[in-house]
Amino acid sequence: MTTPDERPPFLRSWQRIYSAVALYLAALIALLSWFTHSWNWSWNR
Repeated sequence: MTTPDERPPFLRSWQRIYSAVALYLAALIALLSWFTHSWNWSWNR
């Protein structure tokens, strides 16, 4: 079990890890949204 004061193994703080995960998810959503819109546009031509 981890204690509340334990530091993360990388990025030096939990806030940076949470920010990195949020940024990754936002980029993934944007990429998939762009892919979906471009696929639908080319499919309806």
